[in-house]
Amino acid sequence: MKSAHEGDVLASDVAIDEVVLFEAGTVLVKKRIEILSILNVESVFIESRDKKELDTAEDIYINIDERFSYVEDSSYMMSLKHLVKDIVGNMR
Repeated sequence: MKSAHEGDVLASDVAIDEVVLFEAGTVLVKKRIEILSILNVESVFIESRDKKELDTAEDIYINIDERFSYVEDSSYMMSLKHLVKDIVGNMR
């Protein structure tokens, strides 16, 4: 798995024989990349690697919404999203 790097975020689920290993939105860390290599996963779809500048609070909130869009069906994760937004608002 040469194309994946630590910090990449999966744009789609990674599955082998209909078993989902990692869901879309998963951040790749060294151990997960090793697992993909061991299982001979040749490629994955990742979100853009372009580091965009988050200059305004609105940019940051949009980024948070994008990151949490993968877990919108979880009330716990939506609560966490709102908590993150509150923290960002208090830091500015």
